[in-house]
Amino acid sequence: MRTVRLLCTGMLLSFLLGCQAYSDGSTRTTGEFADDVQIKAAVKLRLLNDPEVKGLQVGVSVAKGVVTLRGRVPSDYARQKALRVAGETGSVNGVEDRLTIVE
Repeated sequence: MRTVRLLCTGMLLSFLLGCQAYSDGSTRTTGEFADDVQIKAAVKLRLLNDPEVKGLQVGVSVAKGVVTLRGRVPSDYARQKALRVAGETGSVNGVEDRLTIVE
């Protein structure tokens, strides 16, 4: 019984993740969703490890491989570095800049 319950839960979770929809009506597969989650984690980790960027102030979101960075950075150098770090992360298709410089 436990195996059947786990199997049904896994199938339901796969179905729900596979049916993620974007506001423009397009959908993404379970693999695309998983890729976006992995990209987000990798970018956020790299930003947190960078002393110039101060990654705690930078929010990261990913949709279809395009990374959007939001938040505050201390300088234009930090902004450029955050964009470069995000763009150099594997599987990133593009980077959208929504960062604010707070001096």
